[in-house]
Order: sequence, then structure tokens, then C-alpha cells
Amino acid sequence: MGNKETILDFQGHLTFSTIGRLLTLLKHKMVEKGIKIGVYKRILSVMIEALENIYKYSDQYFDNSYIIKNYTPGFQLERTDQKYFITTTNPIRNSDIPNLKAKIDLVNSKTPEELRLLYRQTIMNGRFTDKGGAGLGLIEIVKITNHPLQYRFEPISNDYSIYHLIMTFA
Repeated sequence: MGNKETILDFQGHLTFSTIGRLLTLLKHKMVEKGIKIGVYKRILSVMIEALENIYKYSDQYFDNSYIIKNYTPGFQLERTDQKYFITTTNPIRNSDIPNLKAKIDLVNSKTPEELRLLYRQTIMNGRFTDKGGAGLGLIEIVKITNHPLQYRFEPISNDYSIYHLIMTFA
């Protein structure tokens, strides 16, 4: 597989301006690292979806100073000779894990055609949360990367875990 080269690495709380700076930094890294425009567009799309998901759900732990201080969200973009990897980490309520796991497992089980149908069905019939999500971001990421999502949950307290999401594409 070769050694991984880190292209972007961020650890901290996300704001809209932080996300904007990261997207600008990606544009500069694209030129610096010689990333082809087609690959850059795919990375950009996945990066936006991933960062948006972290941002959208970060208010779930704002009332917990221990979590805020010790478990900040993270974003990392790496590459090998043949693949790119985007890894995100963020705190998540343990009570939200079963629903998220079910969404990821469903998306991972679909063929590209089934994903397109699921996307359309979700837009037409999706139960959107107050955050706007019905799993569309996860569907979009798998459609773009054409690889299943890898994930794990690392317990950090009775109420919270760290959610690791790894997105891979060639």
C-alpha cells in the first residue's frame, strides 16, 4: 500500500469560518501536491459533507465541559500512491449510535444503482431531522467515493463515544 502522506490535518472545534479556511487550504494543497482537478472535486465534495456532519451535531455536547475540553473533533486527509483517505472523529451521544450505525450499514450494503434510488427515495420520503439530515450526506459520500464507509465508536463515558469515520477513494 505504501506510506501515507498527510495532506491536511485539523483538530479543534468547527465554525463556518474554520470550515471555509480548511476548504481554502485544500485548494492550495491541491496545487502544491499536484492533485488532479477531478480528484480534487471529489475530495472537496466528501470533505464538505464530512465537515458539515461534524458541525451539525457538535451542539450535542456543548453542555459537557469535559467532552469539549478533552475530545475535540478532528479531520484528516491522507494519501498513498493509489488511494485517498478522509478520516473524521467527533464526540457522539451513545444513544445516537444505533441509528447512525443502521444508516451507515444500509448505505454500505447498496450497489451504485441502489444508492441512486435510495437517494431519490430519501429526498422524496425522507424523515428529515431538525438538523436537516436524513442520511443524505452518507449516501452522497458513498456515491462519490464508490467505497463502503469504515467506522467505529470508542466509548469515553456512559453518555458519549468518539465516532471515527473513514472514507476511502481512488
